[in-house]
Amino acid sequence: MKLLTFEVATEVGPFARLGALLADGAIVDLNFACAARLAARGAPFPNERADQLLPSDMVAFARTGEDGLELARDVLAWLAGAGEDQRGPRGERIRWDEPEVRYLPPVLRVPVLRDFAAFEEHLKNTFGKMGVSLPEAWYRRPMAFKGSPTALFGHKAEIPWPAYTARLDYEMEICAVIGKPGRDIPPERAMEHVLGFTVLNDFSARDVQAEEMSNHTGPFKGKDFAWGLGPWIATRDEIADPSTVRMSVRVNGELWAESSPRTMRWSFAELVSYTSCDETLAVGDLLGSGTVDGGCGFEIDRWLQPGDVVEVTVEGVGTLAHRIGRPRAGALGERWRPRA
Repeated sequence: MKLLTFEVATEVGPFARLGALLADGAIVDLNFACAARLAARGAPFPNERADQLLPSDMVAFARTGEDGLELARDVLAWLAGAGEDQRGPRGERIRWDEPEVRYLPPVLRVPVLRDFAAFEEHLKNTFGKMGVSLPEAWYRRPMAFKGSPTALFGHKAEIPWPAYTARLDYEMEICAVIGKPGRDIPPERAMEHVLGFTVLNDFSARDVQAEEMSNHTGPFKGKDFAWGLGPWIATRDEIADPSTVRMSVRVNGELWAESSPRTMRWSFAELVSYTSCDETLAVGDLLGSGTVDGGCGFEIDRWLQPGDVVEVTVEGVGTLAHRIGRPRAGALGERWRPRA
């Protein structure tokens, strides 16, 4: 099942809703579909009960656990037999076509965004260009930095170009979404805590990042202006082994790179387990794989330009697309551009 958060326009303003993607590309509002099914069975207060059983928010839905996932599958199966014109108990629309909605990041309120650095070749290529060496400790334990969860951009959104950079880059990643909280999780149980996988594009201001990394404090303004996330979450049952999926990036339709996570130093189970040591993983937390080998323009000396369309595809999940915006003339950030 592919789960997404989408926005629809109404007479009283836009509303964000939890959806499921159908094979034909249509989107089902799971909460209203659940209410319709309950009403068809004669259940009292169907909307109120649906709000409890299949909430319209991704994190609230994830907290319902396996029962919620199973109910969502049952609702979709019922809807397939009920017909495309089925409405909710109060006349709510249940089915939407893709052009009618706006994609939002699948998780709207991410508690913590952790981005790992799990690919040796990528790190050696990029660190070397930034004058930083790969530490020996990298081979002993997973390494990650925390990004800003307030700068997430959904599928087809425009990515703002920070005024302080002249070197904008993409980074192709696969990302695990935590669906069950936990602490001190053993590796053999770790994947039980993963709701599913989505596409992550870690946009980077490379010239700024290089200066920040030289101070050994990790990235800051070089990263936190934009994170692409989406277009949806493929539930864990749809991806048997995330290390084997094929990945690619296209810019303006041209293939720039193909790769896979097969060379990950640490598995997602190990990333989940290690992160949970003496720390509680929360529902909605994101664990990015880090950029796969060959998965950024920095490695091939190709750079994004204003107006470019970047598409990152992860097999079994989907394609996450963004258009690159233009720098704002006279913006405050111009004074902070790195010196040539």
